[in-house]
Amino acid sequence: MRLLTYETAPGARVGVLRGERVVELALGYGRIGRPAPGSLDELIAGGEEAWTTARRAVEVLAPEDGVPLDGLRLAPPFIPRTIICGGANFADHLDETHREKPDHVEFFLKSPTGVVGAGTDVRMDRALSTKYDYEVELGIVIGRPARNVMREAALDYVCGYTIINDVSIRDRQVIPWDPGRYQLRFGEGKSYRDSAPLGPWLVTADELPDVSTLGLRTRVSGQLRQNNSMRNIIWDVPALISYYSTYMTLEPGFLIAAGTPGGPALGSDVELGADPYERRDGVVRGAYVPDGALVECEIDGIGVLANRYVVAD
Repeated sequence: MRLLTYETAPGARVGVLRGERVVELALGYGRIGRPAPGSLDELIAGGEEAWTTARRAVEVLAPEDGVPLDGLRLAPPFIPRTIICGGANFADHLDETHREKPDHVEFFLKSPTGVVGAGTDVRMDRALSTKYDYEVELGIVIGRPARNVMREAALDYVCGYTIINDVSIRDRQVIPWDPGRYQLRFGEGKSYRDSAPLGPWLVTADELPDVSTLGLRTRVSGQLRQNNSMRNIIWDVPALISYYSTYMTLEPGFLIAAGTPGGPALGSDVELGADPYERRDGVVRGAYVPDGALVECEIDGIGVLANRYVVAD
């Protein structure tokens, strides 16, 4: 299933994507005589029983029941309870920023208050930063409580996947200290208004049983800036889930951002210690996102998360 949330005059609705049409999920619940969840957040929180009912509801829907996807205003598919971010997880990103591979994946949290949906503007506050960046990342949605999970069982705790753009303000994240030395501030550089575009929908785990080969790309105003594959991730999805579950109980609705490949504007910023080496995969080295640019984050098997960056107070 591909589940999304879209705006209507009466309020937000949960829909299922069928081809290029969106069918309101509540219609299926009505046909099977069951109360519909008020949001995708509620469905995720309901666990396996709720998902079983949702699949029954979807089975009785037909594409002709829906409306065209084109023209709908999409909201975030759901609002994560928390966002756990894995950094330093692709070698090409480490290489371009002159960093060595850590012993374990980086671990920082991103505020859910920064979540916006596909098609929503990312408002750049120039009083806050002049270096707004992009990071395409696979979003892993937890579907049931996970604590001290073995790597071999980790995928059993995933209910679906989505795309997250880990918007980063680099002049708040990377602070020059001494010559050749920099202080990293993930709190200041990662959590603020519109810092977490999410979507365009959630793809349930049964539709993506193997995410280990998915391609990831970012385009800025049509220019290819990131291009890599989950084949090249350092710590894969099961390893991330297992690792984070040793620190906390991963609850339904938690989102894990798996880390970004090389190609963000930070990788071309020599002022912040980058080494923008030449790439041979079509990636163009570029500056930070200018006013009005359309940033498209794409992951195979999921789709494209597109947001325009605009200067706003």
